[in-house]
Amino acid sequence: MIYKKRLRQTGVAGVLVAIGVAALANGTPFFFPNARSDGKSPNALVYAGNIKDTQGRYVDDVQVLVIATDLGMTIPVKNDAPGHYRTPDVHGWIENLGGKVNPEKIRIDINKRGYVLARPVVIPRRSSGVYSVDIVLKPTGAAN
Repeated sequence: MIYKKRLRQTGVAGVLVAIGVAALANGTPFFFPNARSDGKSPNALVYAGNIKDTQGRYVDDVQVLVIATDLGMTIPVKNDAPGHYRTPDVHGWIENLGGKVNPEKIRIDINKRGYVLARPVVIPRRSSGVYSVDIVLKPTGAAN
């Protein structure tokens, strides 16, 4: 009887783990911002998107750099294997360091050996929200 109860508990736990892994595997949580340390995030500022080359293929292992040029601050972000990226809460980072968010002074750049930006990254000029910002790269030997 105890064996059957443990088997049932183990089976339920296994199903819950499988559901959790499936939820993470589809990439959906990847695009949601993390809660701020105080549990409230009305000012969260997050950029997320795809990183592809000019041929439309996903590019992996790209370091995305969110740069607050007026503060001299760089937030490095690494993309995941399918070519997606998601920044942490940029607003929170800037506030935690005593700065004020100026969306006109935020830019996104990349660092990937053998690639450069195919075109400038256009980001929304808002100080809060979650925004889709795709990045297109070209090999350094490619023509414009």
